[in-house]
Amino acid sequence: MPASLLALLLALPPQHDGCNFCEHRGVEDCGRHSQEELDWEAEVQFCSEAARCEDCGGALVVDCPRCAEGPESDALEVRLRRIRHWTEVSSEPERLLGRPLVRVETAHFEVVIAADDLKYGSKRWSAHRVAHALAREAEAAALLLDEHFGAKPGDYSGKTRLWYFGEAEDHFRVNREIFGRNVEAAMKFYGPRPASSAWTGDKGLEDEVMAVVMNGVHVGIHLLLSSLFRPEWLQDKKAGWFDVGAAHFYEIERFRRTATYCLDEANTDLDWKQGKWRAPIRSLLAKRRDPILPELLQELPGTLWEEEHALSFSLYDYVVHAHPGALKPLLLGFKRGERARDLIREHLHTSVPALEESWRRWVAETYPTRDPKPRKKL
Repeated sequence: MPASLLALLLALPPQHDGCNFCEHRGVEDCGRHSQEELDWEAEVQFCSEAARCEDCGGALVVDCPRCAEGPESDALEVRLRRIRHWTEVSSEPERLLGRPLVRVETAHFEVVIAADDLKYGSKRWSAHRVAHALAREAEAAALLLDEHFGAKPGDYSGKTRLWYFGEAEDHFRVNREIFGRNVEAAMKFYGPRPASSAWTGDKGLEDEVMAVVMNGVHVGIHLLLSSLFRPEWLQDKKAGWFDVGAAHFYEIERFRRTATYCLDEANTDLDWKQGKWRAPIRSLLAKRRDPILPELLQELPGTLWEEEHALSFSLYDYVVHAHPGALKPLLLGFKRGERARDLIREHLHTSVPALEESWRRWVAETYPTRDPKPRKKL
């Protein structure tokens, strides 16, 4: 070997490529986590339960003890620094209640579950498992909403916070001391820093995992819409069909049924057609010939009747499929206080009577005579 080449090689820093035991990574999976838990953590950005691991600190991998380092060693250090920074800033409920809670964070959500042993069929789920299930479903719904609206992470004013408490008093304290409302019902805080709080034992939730997760998806959509593009709640806008219809739509997309009806409570006794709507709406529109949209388009979100929730879902469903490019300008127009008829004329290029005719025809052509069975598993 030429002396000059030998001198160059000796001057280079040693290369560390791991070893056979770690598959030349320089790290190995943390033995404290099952494969199922590793799969959960791969779906989220941060998890408080993982971060409390004494061996890996939430990184889910540890240094290989048999080699100096490998290509993933630097990434491990970066990951640990990010986790430490995240854990230094506790959630508002943790600061209020003075104790650590199960917290999971995704691209769109901060999920806090302070309720162990929720019911899932004949089993009981931990708060950790429930948090990941809710994060998974809510994030999937949010990604679909992003696709429909052409939204990116920076288009939201902040992450949406979904908090569920197994003790009613913890939820009541959050209402009083974080939201500033002396009420016991589930609360939503819309706009720049959207958040919601509910008691898992409340009516309609009854400590059931599926009910909590479905509720979180529905409520999460309301909150995301309030912070998307321009922080503004649609509650005082005549956009009830849009706001309510969207929340039902994404809930049904995930679960093939809807169970949440009211903006101001965790749930209600409302259960039009058991939440399976496409076939009943097809039947309803075939029988009902009087104009529906002139009145429906004027309703506020909190004034819709049970049947109007389903009709709002169907109209939103139609816009998603027939006029997807109109979703963003409709949302922004409603936030500016513009009238539905003007927005429809400008962005759907039609009149209200013509829209009703097109919507009815689309329902007749595409809705089934029988809805598929709802999801039973998460």
